[in-house]
Amino acid sequence: MPLTTPPRSALFVPANRPERIPKALASGADIVIVDLEDAVAPAARPMARQALSDFLETASPGAVWVRINAADTADFLEDLALCRDQTGIAGLVVPKAESTRSLAQVEALGYPMIPLIESAKGLDHLDKLAQVDGVVQLSFGALDLSLDLGIEPGSEGGIGC
Repeated sequence: MPLTTPPRSALFVPANRPERIPKALASGADIVIVDLEDAVAPAARPMARQALSDFLETASPGAVWVRINAADTADFLEDLALCRDQTGIAGLVVPKAESTRSLAQVEALGYPMIPLIESAKGLDHLDKLAQVDGVVQLSFGALDLSLDLGIEPGSEGGIGC
């Protein structure tokens, strides 16, 4: 699913539940994002990468987006290795985007990307992050951003978090 206009809906599917991917693709969501990050416990990530790899072997070109792990994690480089040269991937969602250097590593794979702004540092570098080649739009992670900014859930400043 190439991203030609901002999606109205995105459906996340944990990578360790590959049987849910076809159902998600049939749901009518604008994009389906297979999640290797928050939806998968760290100990389950190697198995989740294998399950995603197995799915991608027969996936239609550009079928799914993949949310990889953040650049400061041990899983980042393994996620990039998995995603290299996969025709079934439409693009990558990059969590905790804070530096152009890490986005450049992702951009080197050649996929469109959606960086997630989830920290004050990410907000501070927003203009630079938006200009990295391959960035098609920015998104934000409300909960992580609120926590990083010290916003209390349920407070006036934290409404919706």
